Amino acid sequence: MQAHRPRSLLRIPALLVLTLTLALGSGFFASCAFAQKIRPDFWGLHDNDWTNPPTVPVGSANLTTTGVFWTSIEPTKGNYDWTLLTAQVNAAEAIHAQPMILLGRTPQFYSSRPVSPDYNKYMPDLGAWRRYVGAVAAKFGTRLDYQIWPEPNIPQNWLGTPREMAQLTAAASKAIKAKAGKNAKVVAPALPIRLKGERKWAIKYYKQSVGGKRVAQYVDVVAIDPYPMEDGTPEDSYQLTQSFKKQLAHIGVRKPIWSNEINYGVVGGYRPVTRDYSVDEQQSYVVRTYALSAAARMQRTYWLAWIPVPDVAIDMTDSDGQSLPPAESYEVVRSWLNGTQFGGCAKAKSGLWVCSARKGTEIRRIYWDPKGKTTIKTPGTSLRLEDQEGDIDNRAGSRRIRVDFRPIMVASRR
Repeated sequence: MQAHRPRSLLRIPALLVLTLTLALGSGFFASCAFAQKIRPDFWGLHDNDWTNPPTVPVGSANLTTTGVFWTSIEPTKGNYDWTLLTAQVNAAEAIHAQPMILLGRTPQFYSSRPVSPDYNKYMPDLGAWRRYVGAVAAKFGTRLDYQIWPEPNIPQNWLGTPREMAQLTAAASKAIKAKAGKNAKVVAPALPIRLKGERKWAIKYYKQSVGGKRVAQYVDVVAIDPYPMEDGTPEDSYQLTQSFKKQLAHIGVRKPIWSNEINYGVVGGYRPVTRDYSVDEQQSYVVRTYALSAAARMQRTYWLAWIPVPDVAIDMTDSDGQSLPPAESYEVVRSWLNGTQFGGCAKAKSGLWVCSARKGTEIRRIYWDPKGKTTIKTPGTSLRLEDQEGDIDNRAGSRRIRVDFRPIMVASRR
């Protein structure tokens, strides 16, 4: 990993100038409704222990990597151990982060294939599943959001059928709403979407009906894991997300969507990452990811993870828990977008991306060019410029600035 280094925000080469009238033309921004409010719970992270919380602001805490699966909560039949889950929920709430539990996987004594080495990936006894989910919901109510299962469309996590997963979803939803109330959030299983087979499985799942209702009617939120291919970029993840949303809409599924996990360089099969990313690349991917998640109208985006994970490329911290430059850029993009009305993103023919957001009377535009170098002219009402490291230039007025793969934000009065 490269050493973190300071940079000048305004090193402008003699490049072809692309003059953008209020960024991609006034028509683009005039057409934006600025209707999506970016709320604190949009900013999600995974962490393996929330009692030692991240040093950055977090609005949503994904408990997947904390070890609070069904197998640990019910270690023996009918006996629930709430110690670890209670500690994690309390810790997340202490930093004002809404926690989400991942309810699966199957204990051996409830598995339909108890002698299989993969017993926890098979269909559990439905009665035991209802009792367990109901017990969690009765104890925690709306303090928790409830996700059904981890990535059931890959064989490392589920060897049952889409039909069986739909049955689990319906049973869990009924138990959660009965015990925690109608305001409890039921989150569909998190589904990777980067491979054609994964998307096919996902659509088959959402076409299932249980008790005369389509499975989407049992959930409040659709969850996706929009990892691109191993060499993919945030823009690739965005395109995957937009394409899958169209597939869902085609079969009548129109629910709020959460990006349940995201990172880059993923080989698959939990194998280690093979590609190195420069520090600048890592920081830019964090900023671009959250901006494009907002553009895709994700209500939440959970970065995997605060702690180092061997099968993803971009770490927020080192092995000693010390924050790294990507964590700095997470805070930067959060400062740009949190509390804003987000207008969307557009890509120019030149390859330049521009996203816009409004906060009060201030318009914030985020620019980057993933593959090239473009020089733009900022609006005459510009107030300041900021880069992905949080460096600020407070000189006002119009100017020419260089844009490359590292996002910059220009704040102006219009």
